[in-house]
Amino acid sequence: MKKELTPYQKKLARNRQRRKRARDIAHKAAVGAHTIDLKFEMYRGTGEALEYLRKEGNFEEVEEVITLLIHGAYLLSQRDPSRLQELYSVTSHAQAEPTNDH
Repeated sequence: MKKELTPYQKKLARNRQRRKRARDIAHKAAVGAHTIDLKFEMYRGTGEALEYLRKEGNFEEVEEVITLLIHGAYLLSQRDPSRLQELYSVTSHAQAEPTNDH
């Protein structure tokens, strides 16, 4: 069972939280953080691929995977632009699967 905080302890906790929020805001401003409202339709294969990458990288959030992929693609483009084009040229599963049309 949790102990009830005294008024003084509550005040200290509030002040500590205010300082933390101020530090977080200052940090986000310093690194140029901003939010984009990214909403898109994701099909099963894409969702499975993203979940696989999240699990393999031991990440909690898919946003972290996406951020790292963006930075990785950017660095790749700086070293070898043709590799970036290779990354972009991935075909869909439907296009990649052989057909049995005779």
